[in-house]
Parts: sequence; C-alpha cells; structure tokens
Amino acid sequence: MDRRHFLTSVAAILPATAFAAPPTTAFRPILRDVANIRRMAASSARLLDPALANITGFALFDTEIGKVLDSYQPDLQLPPASVTKALTAVYARSILGPEYRFVTKLVATGPVVNGIVQGDVYLVGGGDPALDTDELAELAAAAVTAGVKGVRGRFFVDGSALPNSNEIDRTQPLYLGYNPSVSGLNLNFNRVYFEWKQAAAGYDLTLDARGVHNRPLVRWIDIKSEDRGAPVFAYANQDGHDHWSVARSALGKGGGRWLPVRQPADYVGEVFRTLAAKSGLSLPVHKHGSVPTQGIEVARFESNEMDEVLRWMLKYSNNLTAECIGLMASKTLGRSAQNLQSSAASMGLWAKANLGVGGANLRNHSGLSDKSRISAAQMAGILRHSKSRQALDGLLKPFNVFDRNGKALALEGVKVSAKTGTLNFARGLAGYLEKGGRKYSFAIFAADMPRRENIPMAERERPRGAKSWSGQAKHQEQVLLRHWLDILP
Repeated sequence: MDRRHFLTSVAAILPATAFAAPPTTAFRPILRDVANIRRMAASSARLLDPALANITGFALFDTEIGKVLDSYQPDLQLPPASVTKALTAVYARSILGPEYRFVTKLVATGPVVNGIVQGDVYLVGGGDPALDTDELAELAAAAVTAGVKGVRGRFFVDGSALPNSNEIDRTQPLYLGYNPSVSGLNLNFNRVYFEWKQAAAGYDLTLDARGVHNRPLVRWIDIKSEDRGAPVFAYANQDGHDHWSVARSALGKGGGRWLPVRQPADYVGEVFRTLAAKSGLSLPVHKHGSVPTQGIEVARFESNEMDEVLRWMLKYSNNLTAECIGLMASKTLGRSAQNLQSSAASMGLWAKANLGVGGANLRNHSGLSDKSRISAAQMAGILRHSKSRQALDGLLKPFNVFDRNGKALALEGVKVSAKTGTLNFARGLAGYLEKGGRKYSFAIFAADMPRRENIPMAERERPRGAKSWSGQAKHQEQVLLRHWLDILP
C-alpha cells in the first residue's frame, strides 16, 4: 500500500472439535465433454494423499454454466480458516463499496480560543483496523495545524463505532499477536511491541507502539520477568490495565516480539496523548466516553480505500482487518452486529440471499475459530457467483502451481488466484483457475480434527508435527491443481 503497511502477517492457529462424518453421496459431475469428465473423475480421487483422503473435500465449478465438474466429499463440513476472508471481502466490498474509507477523528465540544478548546476533546475511532502509530501522529499534527494547542476540559477516547471483543477466539493462548481485541478504535493491529535486552541486573524490558518514524513508550501496559519455566507468558487484567509477565529463562540475550493489546481504546489514548505532546498539543489523561452529536470536527485521518484494504488483507491474511470490515458491513447493512458471531451469522444469511449458497456456519469473519464450518462445494459455489467474481477481481493474489520438481509452471493463457488458510493440522485453498478463456472456481479443504483436539495449550503456537502435515496438504493441492489444468479444455 502506498501510505501504510502491515506490520506483520501471521497465519491463524485454530484449536479443534470433531467434524461430521463423510457424506454418503456427492455431486454428480457435469462437463461439456463427457469423456473428459469421466477421465477427470476417475483419476482425481486416486491422486489424493492416502493419509489425507478421508479428511479432504474438494469441488471444482465451471462458473459459466454453474455446474460441478469434479468433486470428492464436497459436502464435508470443515473449518475454512483464513479462506473465510474471501467471503468477508465479497461481503464488505458489496455493502461498503470499493471506495469506502475508515475515518478517525478528533472532535471538540467547544470553540477554540487562543489555541485552547473551550470544552472537551474526543478521539473518535471509525473502525480502522490498520491505523498505525505514524498515522496517529499525522492526526495529532493536523490538529495542531488547525490551531489546537490544548483543552480546557477533558480528553475522551471513543471506540464505540464497533462492538468490543476482548479477543477473536477465546481458546487461543492469550499472548498470540494474531488474536487481538477488536474495537472501533484500533492501533498497530492492537499489538504492542515487547523488547528485551540483557543487563547487568537481569533484563531491561520495554513496551512501545512501534512505527517507522515514531516509537512512543507505552506505560498503560506493563511487563515483568519472573523466575519460572512455564508458561512463557502470563496475562492478567487489573483495574483496566494489561499486565504481562514473561519467564526469564525464555529471554536469552535479547529480542523482541508483538504482544496483543486487550484494552485497545486505552492503548490508543495513551499513545495519542504522547504524540500530541510531541506536536505541541497538551492533553490530560484520557477517559472513556461517546462523542456528542453537537461536536465539531477538528482533524481527521482517512484510511486507504476499501479495495486497497481488501487487497492487503487477502495477501497478508490479517485477522483484525477481516473482523473490522465484516462488523462494519453488518452494521451498515442494518443486520445484527452485537458481536463477532452474530455479525458472521448475518454475513452467512447475506451470502444465502445474494450468492445463492446457504448452510455455512461461520463464527467470525477471519476464520480464527474451530467452530466455523463450510464445505468445499459451498465455498466453490460462493466463488462461482458473478457478484463474488466481480468483487474479488484483482484482489486475490496469484497462486503458483509447481511441477513435480518444484518449479513454478508458466503456462500460456493459464492463471490461478486463490486465498489460502494454513492452520495447525488444517489447510484450505479456494479461488479461481482460468484456462482457455474460461474461469473455474474451486475449493480444497483438509483437516485432521482429532490431532487438533490433542494439542496442549502450551504448544498451540507451534505444535509438533503441524509443519510436516501442512506440507502434505499443500502437496496434495498442487497435485489436484496440476491435474485440473491438464484435463480442463
């Protein structure tokens, strides 16, 4: 993106529940060339990895005629993981529009006299998921340029634009940065940077809201090291503040990582006050409050247009972005958006009414939940619809297909674009194949739910065996994609 960047991209890790038994029936394949489809159907199932065949479902659609060309256990319900974000992108773009921008504002409740607001000041979030420290500094500087140097009254933060969720998935370890809180006022994807350096008396530990040009220290959140083996990180909320502790034995000589923020509006309030002081705007310690309707806008910061937000969300698979755009779409549509689950249910109802595919059971907009379920036929069917194709055109990233030697294939007139979801003992891939002037939608899901159930909480960030299992699932996808590209006319 030209104005902002995603600080990191981290794949989501989902815990597990049991999935339904494999279906007893499958869609009947239909293709213009009967001999061709017989060859495809006869060979595709035998190409599956024997260790994954029983826990895999896939479907391939011809988008022009709307028919299933190839399938295997197509109605097997599995967690879609980050593939969910493809539907979320269609949902948000269709409702909010490709030019929609999130707005973060500074609002005053009184006139400015000699640089002082004769009333209160409100920092009002608009649900921007990707607001970063440098952009927040721009907002503070814009207020000073507008002539604001101080406030006679109070300083409030307002994150009520979206419902607050303490975390996306409660079953995840609390220290994982890809599982932050969700709010109408967010910063740095609601993460704080933890850095440690070895010192003579132990370790120097700091927390900061790290940007490219600004690095304000954060004191609303604190962290200390303790002599213990496990857990590596421990969290507690006391008096509205985040308190972290870390096992000293895990720190080594030094390093850094992002930790999630559980009180995002407070985090933003403290950081904005620090940045404002640097620009010449003096503010008192923040309080929580909803901006009154008679407030006067002093300065604003606008996000990138929705298409750019979606493009980077799909590329980096950022969970907070998916949740914020999904919640805002539900709110704009007038559907239930009291929490992530009700908003995801509204998205499912919208998909049934507008994309012709019902039955998806989604618990949030990012896929970070072991309770979300969708089948390969449902996902490929969603992507088949003209509204989805139009919404995702140019937004899904290209997906490389490799030959048996691991070399990327470069076939004339062939294009593959897709959204991936790589999770602990689960893998999803869904998107489009284009060949011979025709477009096909597909989805491939695989998940070993029993193995996921047995992952100890302490190992959910990097469980043993998950990496090799993921490699098997990715290889299986490549085999299927090569097969389809070889068979399709």
